[in-house]
Amino acid sequence: MFFSNQFIVMFENLGSFDYITILILVVIGYVVMAPRLQIWRRKRSRLKKISEIESETGNKVITMIHRKTPISLFGVPVFSKIDVEDSEEIIRSIRENRDEPIDLVIHTPGGSLLPSIQIAKALKSHNKKTRVIVPHFAMSGGTIIALGADEIVMDKQATIGPVDPQIGDLLRGVLPAKSWISVKDKKELDAEDSTLALGLVSEWAMNNVDDLIRELIEDRVEDVDKVCEKLLYSNDIHSYPIFPEKAEEIGLNVSTDLPKEIHSLMELYKSLTERSNVENLVR
Repeated sequence: MFFSNQFIVMFENLGSFDYITILILVVIGYVVMAPRLQIWRRKRSRLKKISEIESETGNKVITMIHRKTPISLFGVPVFSKIDVEDSEEIIRSIRENRDEPIDLVIHTPGGSLLPSIQIAKALKSHNKKTRVIVPHFAMSGGTIIALGADEIVMDKQATIGPVDPQIGDLLRGVLPAKSWISVKDKKELDAEDSTLALGLVSEWAMNNVDDLIRELIEDRVEDVDKVCEKLLYSNDIHSYPIFPEKAEEIGLNVSTDLPKEIHSLMELYKSLTERSNVENLVR
C-alpha cells in the first residue's frame, strides 16, 4: 500500500514534459524490443515444427536456409550463401548425432566451395542414412551437398543445378570455368597472360570438381560419367534448373516423397520485414 501511495504522489508531481519523456521512452522501448520478441517467437515456432517433423520421421532434422534478408540500416535485400559458419554448425550437429539418421533441409543459391565440400563429405561419412531435402532449390554448392547424401528428396517443382566452377577476377568478372578454357584454347598464345592463367586455373578447378563428384557418388551411382557430363561438362548455364525427373534420369537417387510438414516449416523462415510480391486469399 505504501508503494502504491508513493507512485500516486510521484505521478501527481510530474509535469507535461515528464509525461512526454516517459511516452517517448515507452515508444523507443517498444520499437527496440518488439522485433526481437517477434524473432524469438518465430524461432520458437520453427524449433517446435522441427521437433514435430523429427517425431514423424524418426530422423534428426538440420536446416540450412538462405533467404532474402534486409540489411538492418538500409533495408537493401540480399541473399545469404553457404559459408564456413554453416559448415561448422552442420558438421558439429552431424557429429553429435552420429547414431541417428540425418535429414538436412537446404534452401540455397549456393556459396563457397570449401564449406560445401566439407558438408558433403560429412554426410557421406555419416554412420546412418542421410537425406538432403530440397523444398525449393539447392543450386551450385547446394547441389554438391546433396550429392553427399544417400538420398535427395525434392518437391516436384524443386531444382538442383550444375556445379561447374565459376572463375574470374575483379576486372573482368566471374565466368564459368568452361568459358575461360574455351577462350584459352581458341586464342592460344595470342591470349593475354592473365587469360591464359585463368584458363589453366579453370582446367584445374574442373578436374578438382570432377574428382569430387566421383568420390561422392561412385558407390551409389551406376553411370558416374553421365552425372559428371550433366552437372559439370554440359553447356547448361550455372543457374540452369535440374528438376527431379532429370536428376533421376542421369542416375541420382531422387525421391519426390517430400514430408508434408516441410513447406509449413519453410513458411517460418520468411523474414519478418520481407514484403511478398505474391498474395492470395486462403479459404
